[in-house]
Amino acid sequence: MVTVVTICSANFLAQAKTLGDSLLEHNPGYRFVIGLVDRIPLSLSPEYWKPYELIPVEELGIPEFGEMVRRYNIVELNTAVKPFYIEELYRRDQSTDQVIYLDPDILVVGRLEQVESALSKSSIVLTPHSCTYDNSPENIFYETCMLQTGVFNLGFLGTKRGEITLTFLKWWQRRLLEYCLYWVGRGLFVDQHWVNLAPVYFQDVHIEKDPGLNMCYWNLFERSLTTRAGRYWVNESHPLVFYHFSSFDPTRPDFVATRQPPFLLLDYPHLEPLFSDYRRRLLQRDYEVVSLLPCAFYPPPEPAPKPEEPMTVKRHMKEHARSVLHALPTPIQRGFKRLGDFLADNALSAR
Repeated sequence: MVTVVTICSANFLAQAKTLGDSLLEHNPGYRFVIGLVDRIPLSLSPEYWKPYELIPVEELGIPEFGEMVRRYNIVELNTAVKPFYIEELYRRDQSTDQVIYLDPDILVVGRLEQVESALSKSSIVLTPHSCTYDNSPENIFYETCMLQTGVFNLGFLGTKRGEITLTFLKWWQRRLLEYCLYWVGRGLFVDQHWVNLAPVYFQDVHIEKDPGLNMCYWNLFERSLTTRAGRYWVNESHPLVFYHFSSFDPTRPDFVATRQPPFLLLDYPHLEPLFSDYRRRLLQRDYEVVSLLPCAFYPPPEPAPKPEEPMTVKRHMKEHARSVLHALPTPIQRGFKRLGDFLADNALSAR
């Protein structure tokens, strides 16, 4: 059996639900699981993510999880638990032969049979950020990006049950406990840079260069979409299997990706039908509400207490005078009160 897992906090459940629905639409025999790096939000009914299994991260029993929460921000934490979820899915169900990871912001539009086939011969399948080169400034720019963020995009990862995969997962887990950091200038980019080493350390690692897998803004310089016979085709020759909507915000539909420099949909008209379809799916799944859910491990900070009104000289002298005069007879209180007000007013004007 093939199990596909995605990992997200509660605010990405609309994307996760959209991914699961599109996956099973084209791969009906698969099992889809959502790894929730959060606690189950009380404001959502379990019917929201049904029929998919949802596994909160605390069920994995990672001994160092508390330290990871304190060490990492929400993006780092979501990526750091990836190898733990993959191992857990193999442990939970012995009938699972392959575990494929997909980021929640992916839309599947075809069968993953090519990935299944690669995993029948290899233990691990990876996709590079891009697969071709020329000497154009645009291409060289993306090569420098790969050098900073990793050769392989870990929005996708294919694995097969076996000793090589288990050894790889244990190796990766140990490093992500402490070093799943967004430190581009120091050679780390969350979980991705570590996997640059996978083809060196481990046998049976397959690098899949089919442009129909993991298409995204970072490889648009080498890939374009056309529609034929009701299907999307990449470069008019390869069926699109899944598109990765990294950095896409459905509330800003004019952008392919809200990055710097921005990627405007106007500049990529061949993407418009796909992006319109994906945006419609997200909004149908209550994206605008679900995307605002806070993460239980990173609650919004408490508003700072409103500072007390500073005690002015006039106010201080008046309150002190009232406390003394309160014990005196009423006629005397009135006389001293007028005197106290006079003194306080003159003290304030003298400052």
